[in-house]
Amino acid sequence: MLHTALGSLGGVSRFVALGDSLTEGIGDLDVAGRPRGWADRFATMLAAERGELSYANLAVRGLTAGQVLDTQLGPALALRPDLASVVVGMNDLMRPRLDVGRLRTELGALYGGLTAAGAVVLTATLPEPGIGVPVSPGLRAGFVRRGRRLNEVIRHAAAEQGVLCLDLARSRPSSPEIWSADRLHPSAHGHQLIAQEFHALLHDRPSTMADPLHSKQIVPALGEQLRWIADQVGPWLWRRITGRSSSTGVTAKLPAYQLLRP
Repeated sequence: MLHTALGSLGGVSRFVALGDSLTEGIGDLDVAGRPRGWADRFATMLAAERGELSYANLAVRGLTAGQVLDTQLGPALALRPDLASVVVGMNDLMRPRLDVGRLRTELGALYGGLTAAGAVVLTATLPEPGIGVPVSPGLRAGFVRRGRRLNEVIRHAAAEQGVLCLDLARSRPSSPEIWSADRLHPSAHGHQLIAQEFHALLHDRPSTMADPLHSKQIVPALGEQLRWIADQVGPWLWRRITGRSSSTGVTAKLPAYQLLRP
């Protein structure tokens, strides 16, 4: 399947990105203060080597896999992409209960809908939860267990649907420079690394990210943990209590194709 997908890339001219805050580009702002992110960077790389590329980005922060399925698959199919990306799951992980069976069904529908329409589809596992977050080792361990379950579902669904899967969970660079100020999303440097990794995957080249065996576990100071909880966890809890989401009032930044040229 990999050989077949790569062999068809010569005709790729339309790329659509689906997902949540990671694909929207949170943590990586352009000069105007708007989210850029790995998908924008990846699309620019493709345009540079192909001469031009039509690019749409439907991703919206805060959405679960089911919400992406409900709100983005239809518009994506209407755009008839040759290449599509679907990176979801972190917001499912943050919910009180991770419904693995439901997530597997939703991913299968997302991947299958796009592949059935003739698109080459990219996805990714998620970096180990807690690596960039200043929490205690005990709390991190709980996130890690849930994250491994989620990533196994992603790998299984991707293999079942013939989707190219970038295994970010097994490529864990330890440099703090890959994380943005919120420690939850990649920085501009981190987003650029992800774009490069997707580009390498698409061209069947080896990963350039660090081996997980060489990543460092840093125990944060208590003061750092408390500041992060006040700045990041507090607002998140308030949204949960009030029934709001970070996606409230946010729409896709590129719902229609934008033509990119080198």
